[in-house]
Amino acid sequence: MNGMEQLAEKVGLLMKAETELQSGKCQVKKKRTLEIRASKSCFICKLDMDISFRHLKEDGIALNEAEIYLLPEEFPVFAENFWNHPIPLPTNYSQKMKTNPNLVCIRMESKEPPEHFAERLEAVLEVLEGLGHQVYLN
Repeated sequence: MNGMEQLAEKVGLLMKAETELQSGKCQVKKKRTLEIRASKSCFICKLDMDISFRHLKEDGIALNEAEIYLLPEEFPVFAENFWNHPIPLPTNYSQKMKTNPNLVCIRMESKEPPEHFAERLEAVLEVLEGLGHQVYLN
């Protein structure tokens, strides 16, 4: 097993998800099911989380990317726990956010060891799971 395969396995264990290696990129296979309420309607959406890392360097640093969809009420909890995690954010971290009345999409990118990114992200997802909203991690 080479370094990328070992790292993919480690990240998969940290995130409790399957991983797939393809062309030098590791894709983490994780889903969220959200219950979205809009007016008098209720929608159940199963969304793939787009989480990956690539361009692994000898020092263990890689380009990590994630696109996560949250309910608006989850965002403050997500932000607080993500930014204040014991593993500090690297200096090469960027985030973009798009919102609508029912969903928040956060696109994150960092250059750091993938296991740090995965550990921080999984910890926050576990906090969200405990909020009691109709959110399911698959």
